[in-house]
Amino acid sequence: MAKDYYDILGVPHNATLDEIKRAYRELALKYHPDRNKSKEAEEKFKEINEAYAVLSDPEKRKQYDMYGPAGFGQKYSEEDIFRGFNFEDILKDLGLNFDFGFSDFGEEPFFDIFGQSGRGRANANVGQSILYRLDITFEEAAKGTEKEIRFRHIKKCPHCNGTGAEPNAKLIKCPECNGRGVIVTTRSTFFGRIQTSTVCPRCGGSGKIYDKPCKVCNGTGGVVSDEKVVVKIPPGITDGARLRLKGMGDYAKGGTGDLFVEVHVLEHKIFKREGNDIYVNLSVPFYTAILGGKVKVPTLDGEREIEIPRGTQQGDKLVIKGAGIRTPRGVGDEIVIVNIAIPRSISKEEEELLMRFKELHGEDDRQERRRWPF
Repeated sequence: MAKDYYDILGVPHNATLDEIKRAYRELALKYHPDRNKSKEAEEKFKEINEAYAVLSDPEKRKQYDMYGPAGFGQKYSEEDIFRGFNFEDILKDLGLNFDFGFSDFGEEPFFDIFGQSGRGRANANVGQSILYRLDITFEEAAKGTEKEIRFRHIKKCPHCNGTGAEPNAKLIKCPECNGRGVIVTTRSTFFGRIQTSTVCPRCGGSGKIYDKPCKVCNGTGGVVSDEKVVVKIPPGITDGARLRLKGMGDYAKGGTGDLFVEVHVLEHKIFKREGNDIYVNLSVPFYTAILGGKVKVPTLDGEREIEIPRGTQQGDKLVIKGAGIRTPRGVGDEIVIVNIAIPRSISKEEEELLMRFKELHGEDDRQERRRWPF
């Protein structure tokens, strides 16, 4: 019997998508078998999901309205209706967070009703990429460097040249998947049958295997190997950046993965980085801050003498142009933050001089206060 999807959801034929969503949400709450234990609930729940799969899809709804329930049923199978739909995500979008028990499907994050899993077969037999974490110093990150790293990966078998077969081997149909290249698993859910396809682990999706596997790699096409490579670190690289060494990951018959070197820049005792600028705190004697003078400051290229202006205040920032991080996009500056150093103890002579300075400065203070309006 042909199904009237509008009637199932209880909406008019000119209902908007929002109205269809609201109706579906109400019915899903009412008939979900976790909430409704009646015998009819499971069948009703499947029915409203089928109706929503059609009416929420603009193209399917257009076909349904054009051909009517009977004609649509002849044109679209149940598999066609549900293909590409992930009801777990749809219900979550509508605020219905039910547990659908998909965890036993492994780590595959997307499942289509009656369809294949979301990852597809194209990259099924490509080798894994490798992540290598490399620590470098602040100076190495700023100026660039070269680092030799050692890692272990799967390389192409030298005996069979990656084919996984002995020289006189022949291709035969894979007995694991019966030549289809995929393993199909079917299970029943509240939505009906869910069919998932995974790449055959034995043939890697080709549907064929060699009758005489390689004696060195046991038919895998790859062998474990310890390697070393020199990695070029570009100047100005940032903490957490990844460098890609193409084709240096694990080998597989469908292609070789990459080696990713994740760079971690160690903290510096003096310098801090913000963009391409570097910051350094500099302790300046109080008399130099008052009178001005020359002081030495650390830079990425060694010590440099800079001028402290008269009357420099605590926290003032002095800029050394072009002394920051150099990258292809530009050069940063070094920002010197002044910290005025106050001695904890002074001699008798120093105390007398400071008292004299205080007296002189005190007269200036009195004259300044006379100008205050209060």
